[in-house]
Amino acid sequence: MESADSMKQDTGSEPKASVRMIAERLGVSPATVSLALNGRKPSGSVSVSTRQQVWNMAKEVGYPLSQLRSKRPLLERVAVFLNNVTNPVYSETLLHLCRAFSLNGVQVLMYLTRTDREAYKIAQDLSRRSEVDGAVFVGSRSEMPTLDIFCVFVGEVPPDSNVWQVRADNEGGGRAVGEYLWSLGHRSVAMIAPLLANSAGDKRLQGLRTFLAEQGESLPDNRILRGNFDKASDVEVRSMVSDFLQTNRQSSNPATALFCFNDWIAGVVLKILRGMNVRVPEDISVVGFDDGIYAELLDVPLTTVHHPFDTLGTQAAELLLEQVESPDASPRVLITRCRLVGRQSCSPVAPAKTAK
Repeated sequence: MESADSMKQDTGSEPKASVRMIAERLGVSPATVSLALNGRKPSGSVSVSTRQQVWNMAKEVGYPLSQLRSKRPLLERVAVFLNNVTNPVYSETLLHLCRAFSLNGVQVLMYLTRTDREAYKIAQDLSRRSEVDGAVFVGSRSEMPTLDIFCVFVGEVPPDSNVWQVRADNEGGGRAVGEYLWSLGHRSVAMIAPLLANSAGDKRLQGLRTFLAEQGESLPDNRILRGNFDKASDVEVRSMVSDFLQTNRQSSNPATALFCFNDWIAGVVLKILRGMNVRVPEDISVVGFDDGIYAELLDVPLTTVHHPFDTLGTQAAELLLEQVESPDASPRVLITRCRLVGRQSCSPVAPAKTAK
């Protein structure tokens, strides 16, 4: 590789921007600056934060960054973290993520973790030992620490998190469900949603509520079942859902449509309703979210919202490559549209059940 100091820049009478100039202004050694500018190897000894400072200063003093050429790729190994949950919906994201990295010659190390904190600790330790060059965290996260590693998040993160992120438009997906059910004449809608605020399912609830409010309708709390479904046992989930459905059926103004925050819950609902001799969609319409591979194979093919898992995986890989190649760039967030897929679990509301 050409020495960074040997590059020429015509700046007139002004001092030429050089590695030494950058080093003096930042109070680091010229070797550190050179490693930070010239690429990954052996820049494992240079932290991400230091590399960002070097690039920012290089840009400020007019260093010819466009002339830099690395003999080795900036991204060689990436750690991908997925919470150890039974829901397989992110499998397509992982497939497209690995495919995109493979096409760029990047090796992927996969980790299943129990908590966000565990994932962050492993990622930071791997980076400090120079075993990986970046990380991708797949699945919504409730905790956001400060990480000194190039990383991208796939899914929802806490508000005001200044990170590189790709996610589906969950709120827009919830709104699409509201629009669809409204077009079928449903005015009394219920929902099963997660307990965790700012999660993907919570955003879907917000989208539905916003649309209904714009139409002059409300979605009262007594028509929403909130639960910590990821941590509850199958027996507990079925008990909660069954009680909720029984209460709705016995109501003086029962909901004519039910929105489930994911397809798995929708599948549970369909099974319980069949046991209660409640017909879908004649007695109640049911909508899911994700468009999992099994959605159209259920007893009643499920109307659901297509979650762009494949696109999220490809975008996450592209964002991490972009971040490593431009360490001075501000974090970017990519939001991918969801679309509703109509099947047989929804129908127009019966005239006798139409409210208002």
